[in-house]
Amino acid sequence: MTVIDGGRPVFVGGDDDRIGRGPWARLLATSIVPDEGSPRAERGRILARTGHVHSVTIAAGEVAALAIGSAGAEYRVTLRAAPVAPRVWAAVVGSPRGRALFEAAAAGRGQSVQLEHVMTVDWDEPLVPPGRSIQRSCTCPDADRSGTCKHVIALAYVMAAAIDDDPSVLLEWRGCTAEEPRRPVIAAEPAPDAWAAGRLPEIGPPRALPVGSVLKRLGQSGLVVDGVDLRDALEPAYAAFAAATG
Repeated sequence: MTVIDGGRPVFVGGDDDRIGRGPWARLLATSIVPDEGSPRAERGRILARTGHVHSVTIAAGEVAALAIGSAGAEYRVTLRAAPVAPRVWAAVVGSPRGRALFEAAAAGRGQSVQLEHVMTVDWDEPLVPPGRSIQRSCTCPDADRSGTCKHVIALAYVMAAAIDDDPSVLLEWRGCTAEEPRRPVIAAEPAPDAWAAGRLPEIGPPRALPVGSVLKRLGQSGLVVDGVDLRDALEPAYAAFAAATG
């Protein structure tokens, strides 16, 4: 939760009558205030400029404050809107297009018309909620009759000015994290070298082969010497050699 100016009275500055310079701030003001040229809007504008709104808190789904009326009475004012679905926000800021076009806005460092357009057109989930989606409440007697009393209007202008100062407050109200959640980095084990040989098996003591075993594996040679196949003729020679060296 964010507390604007530490809960102290907020004085909305500016040289002109219009409050809200950036696109998000301006869109929010027009969403909540139906007719900015009306006497009611002017009274709310004066309350915002003269510090009659204080204890402003911003949390996911709700902006709340205390407003002091012209007669000195204090009222509790709230602006409520359902937060943006987490899956929508994750899809918008996680896409390559989102990273390229509005990375700064998704991190709360700027007000992007492109981000608002993509969320409204592609996802039907506008970042700045339309007026019909914002629930306004005030404990003043006038709230029951109008739905948008001068105290609600004053809080709308305070919120618009806060967005101009720090766009991330809109993201907080809409339940959008200023930065994409960072997944923990798990160190991967190094991949084995495809050219590295494995461990060689231990070689046991040599085992003597029977005499003439190689000749027997070769089979008949087809060469006949004195009526005997060459393989059979060589076998006595192998036996003699083995006896001499053994």
